[in-house]
Amino acid sequence: MNYIHVLLIAFPISFLLNIFVIWYIVRLMRELLEITSSLEELYLEIQSFSKHIEKVYNLEMFYGDETLQNLLLHARALTEEFTRYDYLFSLVDNEGELREDERAIPTQETPPQEAE
Repeated sequence: MNYIHVLLIAFPISFLLNIFVIWYIVRLMRELLEITSSLEELYLEIQSFSKHIEKVYNLEMFYGDETLQNLLLHARALTEEFTRYDYLFSLVDNEGELREDERAIPTQETPPQEAE
């Protein structure tokens, strides 16, 4: 078998493999955009819920209620946890496409934990 025969076999295989890889990357990017959008919606819902609980807690009838206060603290903690992942939400602009300046996920340094 000479060099031309090897190229005639390898080129179509390589071409098909490249087409498959491109298709797979596009599929993964669509899934990433969908997940990011869903997480952003969830974050906004939790933030809205937290504000609503705070309004109810500040009503004269419920002010000082421990159960409501604990629920408010839990909602705030959950909202703060979601803000730790804010860089994921910023990967997508309003049109649902990846922003050019944020193709790579930045590394976040975690602050040192205080001993309790």
